[in-house]
Amino acid sequence: MPSESVSVIFAPAYSFPPSTVTCALSATVRRPNAPTPSPAPIVVTDVPPSVRSVFVSPNFAKLFPLQYESWIASKEENETADYIAKYPFLAILRAGTGGEGGPVLLGLRGHYYGWLDFMTLTDASIPDGSANEKTSARCLACHSSAAPEIIRRYGEKEFLSSPVSKFSELGAHSVGCMNCHDPETMQLKVSLSWFNDELKAAGKPAFEKASAAEQKSLICAQCHYEGFTVKQKWTDASGKERRMTVAKTAWPGGFSIAAQEAWLNDGKNFPDGKPRTDLIHPISIAPLIWSIHSDYELFKTGIHGQMGLSCTTCHMPKVTKNGQTYTSHNIGRPLKTIEASCSGCHDVKNKDKILSYVAQRKARAAELRIESGTLLAKAHLEAGKAWAAGASEAEMQPVLQAIRASYWRFNSLQRAAYFHASQETFTEFANAIRYAQQARVELRKILARHGAGDWEAPAFDTKDKVLALLNLPEREAYIIAKYLSNKKDLVRWTEPAEKNGTYDKNYVAPDQIENWHTRECSRYE
Repeated sequence: MPSESVSVIFAPAYSFPPSTVTCALSATVRRPNAPTPSPAPIVVTDVPPSVRSVFVSPNFAKLFPLQYESWIASKEENETADYIAKYPFLAILRAGTGGEGGPVLLGLRGHYYGWLDFMTLTDASIPDGSANEKTSARCLACHSSAAPEIIRRYGEKEFLSSPVSKFSELGAHSVGCMNCHDPETMQLKVSLSWFNDELKAAGKPAFEKASAAEQKSLICAQCHYEGFTVKQKWTDASGKERRMTVAKTAWPGGFSIAAQEAWLNDGKNFPDGKPRTDLIHPISIAPLIWSIHSDYELFKTGIHGQMGLSCTTCHMPKVTKNGQTYTSHNIGRPLKTIEASCSGCHDVKNKDKILSYVAQRKARAAELRIESGTLLAKAHLEAGKAWAAGASEAEMQPVLQAIRASYWRFNSLQRAAYFHASQETFTEFANAIRYAQQARVELRKILARHGAGDWEAPAFDTKDKVLALLNLPEREAYIIAKYLSNKKDLVRWTEPAEKNGTYDKNYVAPDQIENWHTRECSRYE
């Protein structure tokens, strides 16, 4: 999730002004099984004190071996890719947006890698000597199973007001048991009060009062949601005024992409009376709303959410091993466990038909993603040229608003949007294309008025071309520095944790940076 300030990485080779198709899910469907009554809460009285107070997930392995085994197996979900090589236009769209705007993006990886990827990919690992001082500890709430224990020890306000570095001796643990479960009862539990605040603002019951089925989705929503952060003042016990980083959502406006956009565009919803803006794009100067992972919102908008299913229905199905039935905690792709994940609603005897259906929609979504992203990147470049040619702010306002609308939709439709909300995905990709085209039509008029009507954006269809276009001669040095910084940071975090006995060597080791850093930089060691 973006913070209030955005570090500009790229130095584009432009002069800037001084101011700043619808498709419904139609595979063979049958009525879901009637919901079963929720079992009475189980109080785990035999959990040792060490587990109740320490957050290392392996401590739960003896009590819940099958669940733990399935959880740690998420390490097998290890898809990494150089996304700039795959989608060069992303370098333009994400110029200046911090870690994810860098030359390389990481692909899909399981919860096993949650903390490691956070440390090695985000702003937490910018090689400037102060990385961990710039990143809020609140990021640990979704990237480390240590967060609930840190909050218990230090208090929520202190947690939200501190940098990641403050809790380095405690935070070296990936997403695990404690992120979702109360260690004494093993009941589902959210860690931060902001969540209930946002549910209340949206007219929804608090997590504790939600139905059992809805809780199974909300426990995922506490991290897999679309939101933003704000700074709130408070006074600590010593009388010192502090600022904590608090998460907010557009849920009061609704869950659809259009409804969220309308709420974010309404200045009445913000203290400064202005529409929400997360970053100013350094090329187009468009005021953008940054969307990063609107998984819960898309799920609620899609057919599965509308039918009353929960996230766990598909992603954490009941499975049987050695005669024991349990809930899988692998939290992987439902199509890998299609018999268990989909049989409650679909006839899985002909699973090839379902797989073919999904593959078609995935392919079409990928086509629309490339088309909309390419058009949007061209709009950014043409807007940069228009500014350089002398366009006025009045001329550019309609263009910037159209780019903003296109960017919001493009960025909201990440990952498995086509699966979570098929109709919403195709409709909003079509709208993203429409807004990008609208911006470009207006830009041709502006460029013509300012003597640049024949100007065409340089090609950016390869990684080398787009990086050259963005003027990144320091890229190689940056990559090397970041790689070496990551290794140093990981040692700095894991050594204290190892000394105090809260370090799980199963998944957080300095030599386990099995991502783009290793592939890109091993030759420099």
